[in-house]
Amino acid sequence: MSVSFFKILGPVIEREIGFITQQHGVSIKKIYARIIAEAERNQKEWYSNKVPNLNYINPICRLAYLYIVAAANAGTFKHVLEEHKGLRKFVLTKARERREIKICAFGAGPGTELLAMAKFFFELNLGMNITVDFQLVDKTQEWMSSWYGIREQVNDTFRALFSTDRSTWPIVPLGNFLSCDVTDLQSLPLLSNIWNQDIYVLNFLLSEIFDDNPHCRAFMSQVASFAPPGAHFIFIERKGTMWEKRMAAIAAESRLKLSPFVESRRTLVGERPEDLGAIFEALSEQRMPRLKWNIVYSIGVKQ
Repeated sequence: MSVSFFKILGPVIEREIGFITQQHGVSIKKIYARIIAEAERNQKEWYSNKVPNLNYINPICRLAYLYIVAAANAGTFKHVLEEHKGLRKFVLTKARERREIKICAFGAGPGTELLAMAKFFFELNLGMNITVDFQLVDKTQEWMSSWYGIREQVNDTFRALFSTDRSTWPIVPLGNFLSCDVTDLQSLPLLSNIWNQDIYVLNFLLSEIFDDNPHCRAFMSQVASFAPPGAHFIFIERKGTMWEKRMAAIAAESRLKLSPFVESRRTLVGERPEDLGAIFEALSEQRMPRLKWNIVYSIGVKQ
């Protein structure tokens, strides 16, 4: 048995669908049809060349994300952890010295970074237990359902692989969810928990904001001013010079030393979408989960 994004996501999706059918009296067949329709709408929004209207408050929209996007985005983040030598060295040094990694993830409600960290440390097999403590900053508090669902499924996976003794697990995930819009400077005083982090993550966040928002730049500049020296800021975005300029602008205003931009076009390997279970059987002929990515990324370091 191994750690699989799809095996973890499958039960989370099933529980979410079960809740909707029970609470709202909607048949599973209708939910599946709505997921396909929402996925098509979201794709058009994503490539509309404007601010994408992604209604994550709607549980069907969140289910469409979990089914289609979550595994590929988790693979993207894991790839960056593995391939960027400076970031990888930083993470492993913190893990070995403290047995703890502190991560503040902006727009992280879905739980993709947690999936990535679980598989990353499982495959590393460091022979020690690492606490991965997330501060999750997302304006859509409804994402709490899937994030905590993924965390519990990660825990169940490690119980099955190792034992109920958490000291034998590769990681123990913790998380604190903070409802916040990163373009709203007035919410900054409420976020004291995020200042002393090792890693700050902006994973496709700028794509969803889309516009070159000065409030977002100011927000991140304040975050960086309180971050400890050496903190790493992980920027991952869609490939394109526009996104590189946006990342560079944030890094410049935040006084981060930004690494060269790296383009990555890969396919998720070692994963079987069939492991999603019932939802894959029902929807795969109409829509397959995404297995590829085409990104640009860079790492900023607080001096």
